[in-house]
This record gives sequence, structure tokens and C-alpha cells, in this order.
Amino acid sequence: MNKPELKQAFTETMQSYLDALDRYSDEQFVAKPDEAEWSLGQMYQHLYEANTYFFLANVKRCLEKRKGQEGGEMTAAGQNVHQHNSFPPIKVKRPAAPNSPEPVAQDREAYRVLYAQTLREGLDWAEALAQDDGSYKTQHYVFGWLNATEWLQGLEIHARHHIRQRHEREAWLGIATV
Repeated sequence: MNKPELKQAFTETMQSYLDALDRYSDEQFVAKPDEAEWSLGQMYQHLYEANTYFFLANVKRCLEKRKGQEGGEMTAAGQNVHQHNSFPPIKVKRPAAPNSPEPVAQDREAYRVLYAQTLREGLDWAEALAQDDGSYKTQHYVFGWLNATEWLQGLEIHARHHIRQRHEREAWLGIATV
């Protein structure tokens, strides 16, 4: 995926989350099919945290050339995901960790602001990618060493992966998906 295509895909994916907020009531946004599954609100919170504190933070680190290194290779898993521009179409359970509590949902209006901010920040970083040669990388714990463009692509892939979950929750709630 080239940088203009990535910018377009990122914009469309993030905008889909903003647009979807209009389809939910406050009650639907926090409803859970069972205790083992997330509500839409929890999924939005997870994505916001991952987008901001993981993916975009690493885009920034790569572009600022800090907390990483020149060069480094992706793992086979990272190569597979980036080559196919997609996670496998399977459900993934987040590993349990003592410092990793369940996401706590905010209200829908908060996500209108937060996701609009993420979209703006991501687009700003996407513009900066034009000046990046891709040699500086930071390490992803599963995918290996990624440059700024690969981190932004990872954000878009991860957010698009959760669209399946969003559609499942919408179907459970009886909300027509677009």
C-alpha cells in the first residue's frame, strides 16, 4: 500500500467509526451480549487507547527518531499482516494481564471528539510520512521492527479488524449496518 492509499484508507476507516456513533442510543452503546464480550463503548475505548498510545505514538517515535533504531526486520507474522493488509479473519482474545483491565467506555459524545482528534493527528502524521525514508523503526511485540508508515498501516488494519466486531454487536442489537 502506498502512502496516498494509506492516507485514504485511514481516513475512511476512522470516519466510519465517527459516522457509526449516530446509529446508537446511549443504552445500546454500553450493552454487552455477555460478560466475556465488550460493548461497543468498550471497543471504542480500546481502539482510542491503541490508536493514541500505541500506534500513533510509535509513528511519532519513528519520525522523531527516538526509542528505536535504524533498520530491523519484521517477524513472519508482521510480514504476513502487512503483505495482506489485514489480520486473519478470526476472533482474537486479548491476553490477560494484571495491568490491562477491561476498557471503560466513555459516552458517545466523548468519542466524537476523541476520534475526530485521532483522525486529524493521523492525517498530520500521514503528511509527514512523505519526508520519511522509512529507515528508523520501533519494535512491535508481535510484528517486529516497523517504520512510521508501517505503524500507521497497522493502526488502519487494527481499526478495520474491529469493524467486524462492531458489525456483530450491531447485529446483536438489531441495528442495520451500513
